[in-house]
Amino acid sequence: LQETRNALGVLTRLLADQLTVRTDATTVDIGRPENSAMFGDAGPKLNLFLYAFHHDAYMRNTPLDRGQDAPIWLCAKFLMTAIDTDRDSDSAAALDLLGQGLLALRDIEMQRPAELALLDNPEPIKISFDDSGVELLSSIMQGTDERYRLSAAFEVRPILLTEVSGTGGAPLIRSV
Repeated sequence: LQETRNALGVLTRLLADQLTVRTDATTVDIGRPENSAMFGDAGPKLNLFLYAFHHDAYMRNTPLDRGQDAPIWLCAKFLMTAIDTDRDSDSAAALDLLGQGLLALRDIEMQRPAELALLDNPEPIKISFDDSGVELLSSIMQGTDERYRLSAAFEVRPILLTEVSGTGGAPLIRSV
């Protein structure tokens, strides 16, 4: 359970690794979409950006074992942006790659991850697609250097964050 403290980073790297294997992307960058488009290798590549997270309302008060405090259960919200070889995200080639990424995410959802930080989830990780309308994208991609980039939004849940402490809630038994 101690590894769950790294679950957000492990999850993001797992998604990036799986998208690299399952799409025509040469790399999958992690971070703001504009940084991915401007720096590093030119595409075709995908970009993952964790733009928000919130407490999982369905798991919020669910302890791992009876009598223990509930861990932190999160839902992570990502944007996936496709970038072509010309560093554009609205070309036909970028849209092809974005479609591949969406299909790959659907396939990843069906697997139970073997990474230590994600193994202790009582439920398999679920990916659901969110609305990525103009309002969301404009609020994230704002500023003098930011360009509007077509992106797909998705949510991953439940993500378990906890730490191992003491005996895990069980009282010690002392022999007399």
